Amino acid sequence: MSDAMRELKDMRIWVLWHMDVRGGKQTKVPFAAGGGATGTNEAYRNTWVTYDEAVAASKSYPGSGVGFIIPEGYFFLDIDHRDLRDALVQLLMERFNSYTERSNSGNGLHIYGKITDLSILPIITDSNGKKKLDKAFYTKNPNNQVELYIGGLTNRFAVYTG
Repeated sequence: MSDAMRELKDMRIWVLWHMDVRGGKQTKVPFAAGGGATGTNEAYRNTWVTYDEAVAASKSYPGSGVGFIIPEGYFFLDIDHRDLRDALVQLLMERFNSYTERSNSGNGLHIYGKITDLSILPIITDSNGKKKLDKAFYTKNPNNQVELYIGGLTNRFAVYTG
């Protein structure tokens, strides 16, 4: 396990999640370790727990698993529908050289890690003055099935399979 993943497990950023169907599509929905509502923005911070607390809570509140809110200074690279031997997957794993796991579906990979220099990222400021990662770099690319999420710039949670 990478140092970044060890650090993440100690942070109070963990939630539970369950699979739901919305608009005819399956989607992952986070919920608090205490069984109540949660979300991915700071308003819900008091509902987030450590990894160990989330795992313990998952025994009392059935769901699909645990996940975490991606904190500032960390990234989550979601690679869908690609085999481990795929050339792009191999390139990304080599370049990022960080914790990698199979996705929940078993048809993709997740790479988690730390960001050392935010200044090199394509950051925009929205109409409310909030900094965000330019959508061209984190929306699902239909050509390569890769999504990049940056803590503090993209408001997402990541499903952790371990």
